[in-house]
Amino acid sequence: MTFNRIKFFATASLFAVVFVTGCQKPDYPAAVPATTGAVASARALFVNASPNSPALTFLVENQAVAQNLGLGQSSPYVAIPTGNVQFRARAGSGSIGGILGSRDILFRAGATNQTNFGSVSGTNYTVFVTDTIQRPAPTTPAGATNPGGPQFLIVTDVLSQTLAANASGVRFFHLASDGSAVSVRLSVPTSATGVPATVTSFLNRAYRNTATATFTSVPAGTYRVDVFAGAIIPTVATTAPVLSTTVTVEATKLYTVFAQGLLRTRTLGVGRVQHN
Repeated sequence: MTFNRIKFFATASLFAVVFVTGCQKPDYPAAVPATTGAVASARALFVNASPNSPALTFLVENQAVAQNLGLGQSSPYVAIPTGNVQFRARAGSGSIGGILGSRDILFRAGATNQTNFGSVSGTNYTVFVTDTIQRPAPTTPAGATNPGGPQFLIVTDVLSQTLAANASGVRFFHLASDGSAVSVRLSVPTSATGVPATVTSFLNRAYRNTATATFTSVPAGTYRVDVFAGAIIPTVATTAPVLSTTVTVEATKLYTVFAQGLLRTRTLGVGRVQHN
């Protein structure tokens, strides 16, 4: 056998080995089923905190998601798209210098009261409507883009926050539009003296300031809520709060408590939202 014939057979054998190897089924790793579902959307609940507006219907991308919410009322969480999302709020009737032909008290050309908001997948939000229908437009330069009237306030809700045993979580927002900064005391009466014993306080909260959006852990129970004007809780027992009410909170539950209404019309009140 000549050298060239030996070379030919060797080359042919090599091609045959490569061909057979290339046609064998690939060895893929075993499939492992997913144990959790894919997160495809965010969630938001909606609250009407506009003192003198009629009942509101909230829309996401022009689809109604919460209807006929009166002052202080809230919706359950609803799924919203992720990314740039349009929020609107509408009422069946209302007046801002006359009846609006659109019958939509919050949406006007150039208004910031329709808001485009960037939502993040898997995140929870609370969407408030605040301010009064008669709120005047701010002075220049803010007045160039803000026509006055109600506006949105959007807060991120961390519902996975760890709480103490047999405790609930409470946070406070000041949404009474004609009030200065306020301080809030949650207390229970002592059995011996009847003097309120402070459980927790929220100090010097400015209007619409939501910088402190975490929930404070408090034992489950019923509390007196006293709202005082100013940056501190008065030490004099005879100093009357501008607003006082009671709230009951349950273990493992998260709540937003907020001041609402108007001081000048003596319609101040306290709203409460339960998040879980």
